[in-house]
Amino acid sequence: MTAFEARNSPWRLVLLFMISLAFVFCGCILTGLIGRDWGDSLGQPRLDPDEARPVGWVVLIFFGACSLAVIRRLTQSGVELRIGVDGIYWRRWSDQTIPWTAIERVTTGSVHGQRFACLFLRNPAAFPSTGLVGKLAAINKSIGFGDIALSTTGTDRSFQAMMAAIAAFAPAGLLA
Repeated sequence: MTAFEARNSPWRLVLLFMISLAFVFCGCILTGLIGRDWGDSLGQPRLDPDEARPVGWVVLIFFGACSLAVIRRLTQSGVELRIGVDGIYWRRWSDQTIPWTAIERVTTGSVHGQRFACLFLRNPAAFPSTGLVGKLAAINKSIGFGDIALSTTGTDRSFQAMMAAIAAFAPAGLLA
């Protein structure tokens, strides 16, 4: 059987970039950096600036970082995710392939319709992340998404195809 490979999809990444920019714009409004009276012009009650400002900064920083990450992915070519007999390689996590023997179990998770393949590693320290995704790994783990939460977002492959590849290549009993 041929290994599953997913590459970055330029049109999907541009869509993600546009969505991120929309949130950056909203964050700028909430922080007061632009358009302080936007609520009045829309016929909406004016937001209390002291309440909106902290939320705006969180939105601005998070989605600003997302925008930069998408730009970075737009400049990369090659395989983003590979699932095969050797294990799982995910460029956003690190440059090394995680062998099936290092994976304790694989489950699925979902947040607001975004689905993940959740990898629980036998020894997470043996496969440290070298990417931005690794910075969020502790948060993902704390809410039950395992050590690594694989996603096909922004790639040319679907979640269903990724899960079919995991089912085809993973040793029996690994997929919960």
